[in-house]
Amino acid sequence: MSLASIKSFVSRVAGDGALRDKLHAAAGVDDIVAIAAAHGHEIDKAVLLREHAKVLATAQDHELAGINSWGDALMHCFGATEND
Repeated sequence: MSLASIKSFVSRVAGDGALRDKLHAAAGVDDIVAIAAAHGHEIDKAVLLREHAKVLATAQDHELAGINSWGDALMHCFGATEND
């Protein structure tokens, strides 16, 4: 539910290509929360959205231009890349 839970999930995503693909296919935040839950991570939607908004508010335009899915957005906001 906390930021630590989100970061733990994102860390797992960074090392798991199949899980990353599921996130890229997510239609929205509810899907992200459900995917996280299915993999043992309890994430609160409100905390996720609030933390996501904080990071996006300070992102550069070129960073935002590279976000093409909810999975990209989650990984960008919480410091994971597909190269991790």
